[in-house]
Amino acid sequence: MRKPQVDKLYVNLTASQARRRLKGHGFGVRRVESCGRRQCIIFHTATGGHLTDLKALFADAQPCETEAEQETPIEALRNLGPASAAWLSAVGISTAEELRRVGAVFAYRLVRQRFPAASLNLLWAMAAGLADRDWRELTDDEKQRLREEAHT
Repeated sequence: MRKPQVDKLYVNLTASQARRRLKGHGFGVRRVESCGRRQCIIFHTATGGHLTDLKALFADAQPCETEAEQETPIEALRNLGPASAAWLSAVGISTAEELRRVGAVFAYRLVRQRFPAASLNLLWAMAAGLADRDWRELTDDEKQRLREEAHT
């Protein structure tokens, strides 16, 4: 008997979130593995309508069939938590790639226009997160440069 071909579906959820969402559904899912912060791979044998249904179940989690297509959710960036992610999402920035395109300073300006309570810590967090550094590792010179760019 021929072994079924197992395909991959990448989604922007933790493995446990994906498993919870899959509960009660078949879709030919073989296993779910974590592949990064807030990202996982669903190994499946779904085809046709089942594949369509599987993708629909994860439509809000940006499902894609190759790792190269997968965008990194903003929450997966180092230093950014749910509140920062919500602010960024409210101004139209929901992935790390979008943040990288516009830059930390411009994103900070957008957030400050809409949410005046946002502090400079958000700017530090975004700038350091894009470099995969802890925000507390930024030097005083780096912070001063970012502060000047943000206020010009």
